[in-house]
Amino acid sequence: MSTTTGFIGRRPVLTRVPPAPGLRNTVQSYAGYEYGHGSPQRRMVCPDTLATVTFGFGGATVRTASMVGTSQAVSAPSMAILPVMTAMLGWHDGGVCGVVLRLTPMGAYRLFGVPMREWDLPHMDPVHLLPRDLRHLPQQLEEVDWPERFRTLNRVLPPLLERGPSVATEVTWAWRELHRTHGRLHVTELAAATHWSSRHLERRFQEQIGRSPAAIARILRFKRALRLQASGLPLSKVAQLAGFHDQAHYNHVCKAMTGLTPRQIPGNPDDRSPVDHLLADPRPWAGDTTWARDGATS
Repeated sequence: MSTTTGFIGRRPVLTRVPPAPGLRNTVQSYAGYEYGHGSPQRRMVCPDTLATVTFGFGGATVRTASMVGTSQAVSAPSMAILPVMTAMLGWHDGGVCGVVLRLTPMGAYRLFGVPMREWDLPHMDPVHLLPRDLRHLPQQLEEVDWPERFRTLNRVLPPLLERGPSVATEVTWAWRELHRTHGRLHVTELAAATHWSSRHLERRFQEQIGRSPAAIARILRFKRALRLQASGLPLSKVAQLAGFHDQAHYNHVCKAMTGLTPRQIPGNPDDRSPVDHLLADPRPWAGDTTWARDGATS
């Protein structure tokens, strides 16, 4: 059941609901967001192993850019995003509304039937992933209220799942082992256990997850480090427990993945919801450590 079911004046709305039981191994959550005009937001999106599909309504855009390097910002109302390898900055000027699906990459592969490596574009419009008879889905969602939006997704997605491609048992096992060990397994160990070559396992990961086993392992080690750091442990201990060679190695990886040092990351942004991460204030990123929270409820 949603925690917020409407938009009152200019007050931001963030509505989260679980998917139907039959989808819960595929879709981790639905979230609806609505921010009135004049409600600019800025958020940091941490590296993560899940895929994200956003259907935006009304044509208003959210802008995203990597916090690492000099890549150009992307502006789009709707997005389909692979597991994020480097922290992203997302921002908008207000007047945005839409629905976010957070999925396992294998679940996204089954739902949309498109090799996940084909999602690796600066901007993938999720409408292009839908079968022709469902290309109207964003408009259909826009025309109804919040409860009906989530009911519609619960009706539309299971048939896609049933007729979608299967995921290799070996890929599913390797994915779970990486998560169980917080990314502490090497691809050669995973490949040996599946009786595949490392190269074949990497190819199947690229097809069904969109990232290599090593990339997923790196994200998981970093996420564990963020959680350990948020618990108050010294950075040397954080590095040891999360599987880095030493504190200098953790510092290097943190800088490479976020553009920040561990000490510049306030609290634990990894614990925020995907929508809280995504919707953000349009002031340009200047490397400061201020992430403003808004009036969204959950």
